[in-house]
Amino acid sequence: MTVTRQLMEKFNTAFANGEVDFIFEAAADDIIMNEVGQGISEGKAAFIEKMEPMRGYKADVYKVYRTLIEGNTAVVEGEMQFTDEDGSVTYYFNDWYTFEYEKLKNLTAYMIKQT
Repeated sequence: MTVTRQLMEKFNTAFANGEVDFIFEAAADDIIMNEVGQGISEGKAAFIEKMEPMRGYKADVYKVYRTLIEGNTAVVEGEMQFTDEDGSVTYYFNDWYTFEYEKLKNLTAYMIKQT
């Protein structure tokens, strides 16, 4: 899988709109997801279990500030807003994607909740 801006736009759209099937299909069987400060999920089954609650969950606002691509790695920085039981919540994110053999091998996600 060649890492391109178009590919990363597809990932961002999928995350913003809760389109988890696209993300699951792109994931390697041995994917590792590190949600910094929240824990690490290893393997596709654990990744799917962690991500499944996002199915159909749409962000009220999803902005990408910049995307950097080098070789098989992409970094996406942005902001997303959701409405939950406490009202509107804003998160700033910085996601590191690493691809190997046409699949998403590693996802490291830094999320900061605005207080």
